[in-house]
Amino acid sequence: MIKFDPKAMNRFNQIPDDVKSKLLSNVYCSKCADVVKIVDFEATMDHDDLMLQGKCDKCSANVSRLIEG
Repeated sequence: MIKFDPKAMNRFNQIPDDVKSKLLSNVYCSKCADVVKIVDFEATMDHDDLMLQGKCDKCSANVSRLIEG
């Protein structure tokens, strides 16, 4: 399940769809030692940066993606 706080939702919606797809599919998983897709993520704001924290699509390990503001 994807969860957003209101500020994170606003920031995420400002990103073009093609860029969103690339960002969500380009997350490093240390367990797989590979680039994977993030799923079941939560989005929050860390100052001006968007933080996505979720699961690896391949192994379900915890992964994160920081999108700088």
